[in-house]
Amino acid sequence: MFDKFFKMDNPLWDSMGRIFDVFILNTLWLLCCLPVFTIGPSTTALFYAMIHLVRGDDRSVSGQFFRSFKQNLKQGMLLGIPLTAVGAFLALDVSLCYHSGTGVYTFFMVFFAVLFLLWAGITLYAFPLLAKFDKKNTDLLLWAFLLCVKHLAKTLLMLFALAAAIWICRIIPGLIFIAFGLVFEFQATWIAGILKPYLPETPTESHLKPLSFLEEGQDKGVPDEE
Repeated sequence: MFDKFFKMDNPLWDSMGRIFDVFILNTLWLLCCLPVFTIGPSTTALFYAMIHLVRGDDRSVSGQFFRSFKQNLKQGMLLGIPLTAVGAFLALDVSLCYHSGTGVYTFFMVFFAVLFLLWAGITLYAFPLLAKFDKKNTDLLLWAFLLCVKHLAKTLLMLFALAAAIWICRIIPGLIFIAFGLVFEFQATWIAGILKPYLPETPTESHLKPLSFLEEGQDKGVPDEE
């Protein structure tokens, strides 16, 4: 019985290994986000490793994380710092309007809340796009906006899952080392499917290299605005 349990092709053993990989990525992401200004490259590296994990890549998740982190360090910081600042500003405005009473403050609270949701949706796609495509940050943000709107239902569901993880971690702080990893794994599964039509086929040894948008006239390209 024990021989069967410890066989490498045992489904239970595979599931435990998968959960451990998610835990490792979750922990690396938290540690690399601690300086705050590295939130961008850390989140980019997390999504890069997660996308390959959900695709069945059996290479070291920590190795993929750090290689992507190093590769996208500068651009990730230039993308992450402004996005973090905007998100903090909008969250603060929502909080201030909520505690200021009713009337005109309610209107502004809803207004800033809508902007915050839009920001969250764009941010959700921006870092996976940076992980997989070699483009300027302005192009990545525009494409992230188009994907956010085009896949609005999935975007809202992924944001709800992230909000639920934050709420659960406030109740049980110890879950911070696994809860976000599980949510990001769920998000990476959907995002990998969303990005699949726009990713050119590349050899296995090129997976760690950033990919560029395909040229006009080819079958795959940036999504059309709908």
